[in-house]
Amino acid sequence: MGDRLTAAAVLGGFRQRAWSLLTLSAFLVLAAAGAAAPMFAEASDNATFQLRRDEIPPTARQSDAAVVRLSAAVGSKSADQQAVVDDMRAIPHLTEPDLTGGSIGAEMVEPRFWELTVSLGAATERARLFAVTKPSAELTKTAAAEGEEGLWLPRPMADTLGAHTGDRINLTVVVGTQGERHQTTSTVAGIYAVDGEGRLPAGPTWALRRGDTPGDTEYETLPAYLLVGTPATVEPLAKALDDQIFWSVEAALEPGTTLAEASRTAGAVEDLRRAYATRQPPEGADSPLAFRFASGIGRIVAIARETTETVRHRTRPVEWAAIGVGLASVLAVALLSARRRERELRHAVSVGLAPARVGSLWLLESLLPAVLGAALGWLAAWQLVARLGPPGAIEESKSQAALTAGLVTLAGLLAVAGVATAATSRRVRPMAPTTARRHVPWPALVVVAALVSAAGLAGAGGPAGGIDLLVPLLVLAAVGVVAGWLPSRLAARRRTSLPISPRRAILWIARRRLGSGGAERRLAVVVVTAGLGMLLFALSAVDSTADSAVDRVAVAAGAEAVAPLEGSYVLDEGAPSPPPQRDPFAPRLTGPVPGVRVPPLPPGNTVVWHTDVLSPVDAEQKDLLIIDPARFREVALWGRGADLAAARAAVAELASEPMAADRSVRVIAVADPASAKVDSFPLKVGFDFQDFTVAARVAAFPGMHGRPMYVAAADPLLGNLGVDDPRLAPLTAMPAGAQVAQASLWSSGGATGIQAVTAAKGVRPERVDTAAALRSGATYVGTARARGYQVAIAGYLALLAVLTLGIYAQRTAVQRRPADLMLARVGLGRPRVVQARALEFVLLAAVALAAAVAGVAALYPLGARLLDDQPVLLPRYAFHFSPLGLAVTAGAAVLATALAVALTATRPAVEEAAYRDD
Repeated sequence: MGDRLTAAAVLGGFRQRAWSLLTLSAFLVLAAAGAAAPMFAEASDNATFQLRRDEIPPTARQSDAAVVRLSAAVGSKSADQQAVVDDMRAIPHLTEPDLTGGSIGAEMVEPRFWELTVSLGAATERARLFAVTKPSAELTKTAAAEGEEGLWLPRPMADTLGAHTGDRINLTVVVGTQGERHQTTSTVAGIYAVDGEGRLPAGPTWALRRGDTPGDTEYETLPAYLLVGTPATVEPLAKALDDQIFWSVEAALEPGTTLAEASRTAGAVEDLRRAYATRQPPEGADSPLAFRFASGIGRIVAIARETTETVRHRTRPVEWAAIGVGLASVLAVALLSARRRERELRHAVSVGLAPARVGSLWLLESLLPAVLGAALGWLAAWQLVARLGPPGAIEESKSQAALTAGLVTLAGLLAVAGVATAATSRRVRPMAPTTARRHVPWPALVVVAALVSAAGLAGAGGPAGGIDLLVPLLVLAAVGVVAGWLPSRLAARRRTSLPISPRRAILWIARRRLGSGGAERRLAVVVVTAGLGMLLFALSAVDSTADSAVDRVAVAAGAEAVAPLEGSYVLDEGAPSPPPQRDPFAPRLTGPVPGVRVPPLPPGNTVVWHTDVLSPVDAEQKDLLIIDPARFREVALWGRGADLAAARAAVAELASEPMAADRSVRVIAVADPASAKVDSFPLKVGFDFQDFTVAARVAAFPGMHGRPMYVAAADPLLGNLGVDDPRLAPLTAMPAGAQVAQASLWSSGGATGIQAVTAAKGVRPERVDTAAALRSGATYVGTARARGYQVAIAGYLALLAVLTLGIYAQRTAVQRRPADLMLARVGLGRPRVVQARALEFVLLAAVALAAAVAGVAALYPLGARLLDDQPVLLPRYAFHFSPLGLAVTAGAAVLATALAVALTATRPAVEEAAYRDD
């Protein structure tokens, strides 16, 4: 008998029709929650690493880029470098090493004179030798001959010499004041384009080598013109000229390398560096032959790790919550199954089966659905993360995800066995007859728990923790409890007799059944409400967080790119200088200097001035931002929220009327509660006080530095400064008005836009701050990834809501078959009975959907506490409904209704079978 029970239990998991589907789905959700965590972590890590690689500017040095350059004095010949090439080739995930070499003849004979010149006819130009493996592949050629024989000349040098491909050129090295000369000839193999500064070859590879190429022998701060050729070409020429080549081996990180692979590469590169660094250079550390090493791989990996740690800190509570939801789903299915199989458990006890034996049989029943659910859950997690998760590769975590899915599935099986064992034990040792059975008031407990947790969260300070993620679920469950209780109360007030009209009868039956159903119907409403509500809440959280990030980046960055300037006059060729004041005792000149203006710039650019002022309202330091209002509206970032929209409207008002009727300067007060009831006040700007009138008050503004700020138009405010106007060109080396305001260039075109303006004016800013760098910061990336993972959990809950409504529909259809058949026989007709049943589930889904929307609306006051990871930043976090979330949630409710109707549309083959218990 035991063997038959075991065999029946192994296959019994797939013999329970809709209940088998529910069990399979519960284990699928559990396995997907477990498997998604490691795959999501790897995808997030790799996406972050690729983001950091993409942020490397073209002008970066090799020490900041994903490359390796090793220069070791292992021999003067190129063949001696083969050992270094082999060592580099042994490092995983690096491209094929490239052998390069640059002239060090001048450095070897210092401080003696050394110069290499190239001549063709009477024209002469200075240059240095440089070797690469394939010049034609690394140079941007403007003219080339066939083959790699000969030297490549830069275009400016070729124009000076009048050289063309195939010409013979003379190379001469002069050493010392006595004029020791070495000469040879070579062929012009090609002519290459140079970069914007007119010296080095054009292209990202050569930009990385900046500083590692030979310098000009006369202007030592400039790189030399390079005569580029293959090692086989350059080495004999260097020997003939008594020059020496210092060889280097270069390699780059392979495209598409993952963070884990790059970490191993960085470790191997560091080991190689340490091995060569411990070998003493032959002539000391200052020798031209001293060991040199440059690589940014380790730095890029370290920066990416910082971001990924932040992401993991954000997502880890959500990952554990997802696994907890999956385990709770399996446990809930097991508990419902124990109630459903009450009679079976009593029979098992009556025939003498031990509780542990029943638990093992239930475990075997769930084994095949669990295994299949684990496999499908792993597959679903993989596809969901790959298609909807971070855009990073998923490679090494697949096996770890399978192991995690297996472990959580095993935990779910043990939970099923534990429920069966506990349920059987209660029947083996029943309660004493004198003890009254008391029902636990779980609806009231859920409501009380939701109220207490929400009140505690609202009263706490700081960002929410991991346990606070349960508050939305509790609140939505409490709203579901109320929604499940309300239909029965409403139905109780309606007429009790069946209407004569068939159409009214359909609505009457559906409404009456919606109001009945007892605890199972209320539980179904709670689960469906919680599932749909969590889906809507998660999608709204993603939308709200994205909008908040856009607004905060706008406030922090100001524009797509901002570059500080020595003064605004550097961008204005027509900037006047202050008139000289010959008498030091004469009164200072006041009023606008003739010709002073805001620098005219291309569209998408503007100059902004910033200074500190002492507010007389509260005696605190405030920021003063001085703008050209008309141009500022076009250049600044304005986000998506209401606060910045109000700020933009205030700038428009300032542009139309920069001065008040009393000739005072109008300002926008930003996040300054101290001046909330003060309409005008004086401020000291420069050496004099000026009167200001508040034109508007806003909560946030682009370019804020974290403290209250005033914003004024440039013309009226700076014009009042007279000779201290920072728009004036300086008479001396000290910029005019430098003590008054710091100028900066704002551009809507990003770093490229800044470069276009400054290069045209011959200005090189010391730094460029971009909004793109802020967007890729660890906090914003981590928060966005955590919200995306939260949507995955909400998707699990929505799936359970859909399945729960389907299972409830199937069970109620079985229980009500006799009543449905009687209604059909007394004249209502089977089609109308089916319509009444379908309308019941439509109403039930509509009630749950309305309750879900109401529950999410109830979470509005807690939105910032739950979702804002940086509560001190401006503008304040504003939680709002997502239109897409509403549509997706309504779609899930429609899907749940369609499934419920489909599961109850089957007609029994024999009518009398409907009167038997399922």
